[in-house]
Amino acid sequence: MDDKALQEAVAQAVERLSDGAPVAASVAGGVVTLTGAVQDEMRRTVIEQELLRLPEVLDVRNHLHVAAPVGDLRTQLRILLETHDVDAGGIVIEEADGALTLSGTATGWFDRDAAERLAWTLPGVASVTNRIVLPPGAVEPDDGSAGLPS
Repeated sequence: MDDKALQEAVAQAVERLSDGAPVAASVAGGVVTLTGAVQDEMRRTVIEQELLRLPEVLDVRNHLHVAAPVGDLRTQLRILLETHDVDAGGIVIEEADGALTLSGTATGWFDRDAAERLAWTLPGVASVTNRIVLPPGAVEPDDGSAGLPS
């Protein structure tokens, strides 16, 4: 495959994988150089890894950066929860000077835990207080002590 054909294959892959983000790719001697901005670190990594799967790509120089999030911390967290398929319909998010307080009801412990973990990943978050409760009868994670003598 010549550089022109490889450039075309790389351009198609980048367009498919970038989800509309402004990503540019150049090819020289089988080495792809990526520039631009993507929505999150996962997309940055996926684009690089998928390009490395192309048979003629020898290396990827990944100069992509993660775009700054848009909106206040509450909006950013809502978007992040949706992106990670966390059921946050019953979760209330309050913010004051970088301190997030999560309350309301989660459908299960996974969503409760994920909301807190994802809140900590946002730039500008100074603290997270998790007051999310589970509905009656919700399955709680095992604390690891099952079957151990007391």
